[in-house]
Amino acid sequence: MIRATPLTIRRKLVALSLLILVVVSFGFTLLQLHLSRAWVEEDLRERAIMFAREIAATIGDRRELESGPLLHHQIEEIMGVRQSVLQLDVLAFGPDGTRVIATSHPAVRLPFTRRESDQVRKGTVVSRLVRDRVGRSWEVIAPVRLEGQVAGAVAVKFSLERADALAARLGLGALAITGVSVVVMGVLMGVAVQLVVTRPLRRFTDTIRRVQAGDPAAVVDLDTRDELGLLARHFNDMLARVRAFNQELQARVTEATRELEGRYREVERLNELLFATQRSLSHAERLALSGRIMAEVAHEVGTPLHSVAGHLELLRQDLPPAALTDDVRRRLAVIEGQLARVTEIITQLLDLTRRPPGDPTLVDVGALVRECAELVRPGLAGARLTLRVEADPAPPPVRGHAGQLQQVVLNLLTNAIDATPAGGAIRVATRRCGDDAVAVEVADTGRGIPGPDQKRIFEPFFSTKEPGRGTGLGLFISAQIVREHRGRIEFTSDEGRGSTFRVVLPAAA
Repeated sequence: MIRATPLTIRRKLVALSLLILVVVSFGFTLLQLHLSRAWVEEDLRERAIMFAREIAATIGDRRELESGPLLHHQIEEIMGVRQSVLQLDVLAFGPDGTRVIATSHPAVRLPFTRRESDQVRKGTVVSRLVRDRVGRSWEVIAPVRLEGQVAGAVAVKFSLERADALAARLGLGALAITGVSVVVMGVLMGVAVQLVVTRPLRRFTDTIRRVQAGDPAAVVDLDTRDELGLLARHFNDMLARVRAFNQELQARVTEATRELEGRYREVERLNELLFATQRSLSHAERLALSGRIMAEVAHEVGTPLHSVAGHLELLRQDLPPAALTDDVRRRLAVIEGQLARVTEIITQLLDLTRRPPGDPTLVDVGALVRECAELVRPGLAGARLTLRVEADPAPPPVRGHAGQLQQVVLNLLTNAIDATPAGGAIRVATRRCGDDAVAVEVADTGRGIPGPDQKRIFEPFFSTKEPGRGTGLGLFISAQIVREHRGRIEFTSDEGRGSTFRVVLPAAA
C-alpha cells in the first residue's frame, strides 16, 4: 500500500509560488508575444503602404501610366527583388471604370470592393489584412496622382509568411526561456522557503515534541527579527506561563485533594451521626407508640376503675350497720386503697405519656424542608441517590410545632430513601394550595407500594420494608401529627415506578 506524501507548508508554498510564477510569467510572455506580433503586423502594413506609395510616385505622367509593357517590365523587376510581394497591379481610372494596365498575375485580380475603389479615387490609401490558402498577407491600394487628380492606383499584396515564421520562433524561444526561468525561480524559492520557513517551523515542532515528552526546559531556539522570531518569543513566554500555571494547578489540586479528604471524613462522620440519629428516631418512634398504647390502655382501664370505686362507695352505704364489722371495714378499706392506688398510677401514666403540646408558633415550611434535605444528604450519598428540592420562594407559614413537622418530613424522606434503589431520584417540593393551605410533597422512583398493602400503610406495626428495617410506626405517628395540626396526608403509588406522599397543612391566619 502506497502512503500519500504529506503536504507540508514548504510544499504548499513552493507549489503555490510556482503556480503564480507560471500563470504570471507565461501570461505576460503570451501578452508580450501578442503585442509584438501586432507591432510587427503594423510595421509591415506601414511598409506595404509606403511601398505602394513609392510605386505610385514613380509614375510621373499619364503617358507613362498608359504604357503597359513598360510598367509590366518594371513590375517583373520589382517582383524579382521583393520576395515578400505576392502580387502587384497598376490600375487606371477612366470614365468607363477601372482598367488593369499591368499586373504580376494576369489571371488573378486583387479583390478590392467598389467602396474601397471609391475611397482610393478620393485619394485615400486602403489596406486590409487577409487570410487565404497561401497564408496571411496585407493588401494595399494607393492612389496615383497626376496633375493634382487621382488617375489610377497601385495595388500590392505583401506576404506575412516570414513575419509569422519569425514570430513563431520568437514565441518558442520566449516560452522556453520563461519555462527555464520558472524552474530556476522554483528551485530558488524552494531553497528560500527551506531557509526562511521550514527550518524555523521544524524548531517549533521539535520544541513541541520535547514539551510532550515532559522536558521542563524546552524552548524555541530562534533569534531572528522577523515574524517567526517574534512568534518564537511569544511561544516561549507562553510555555513559561503554562509551566507556572501547571505548578500552581498542581499545588491547588494537592490542596483540593487534602480538603476533599477532610470533607470525605466529615461526610463519613455525618453519615454515622445520621445513622445513629435514625436509630434514635426509630427507637423514639417505638417509645412514642408504646406510650400511646399505654395511654389508650390506661384510659380504657381508668373508666371501669372509677365505676368500681363508685359502686364500692354505694355498697358501703347500702350495708346495714350490723354487717359492717371490723373485718368488713378493714377489707373495704383495703379495696378502696388499692383502687385509689391504681387510679393514681393510671393518672401518672397518662401524665407521663401525654405529648407536651407547648405553644404553637409560625413555622416556615420552605426553610423546614431545606433543613430536612440537608440532614438526609449524607444518607443519600451513601445510597447513591439524587435529591431535588423544589421549594416555593415564599410559601405562607403554618401554625404548629416545628419539631413535630420536621419529624413528619424526615420520616417521609427516610421511607423514600429506603424504597429507592441506587441510581434513583427523590424530589421534595413545597407549593401553595390556594390561599389557605401549603403542601409538602415527597416523591421517589422506588419500587412503589403493592395495591393490597396501600389500605394498611397507616396502621401501627404494619410495614412493607424488609424484616429488621422498620417497625411500621413511622407513618402511623406521622398521620397522628398531621391530624393534630388540622391537616391531611395523602399518597399515590404505582408499583415498580415509585410513590408520592403529600402533606397538606392549613396556612396561618
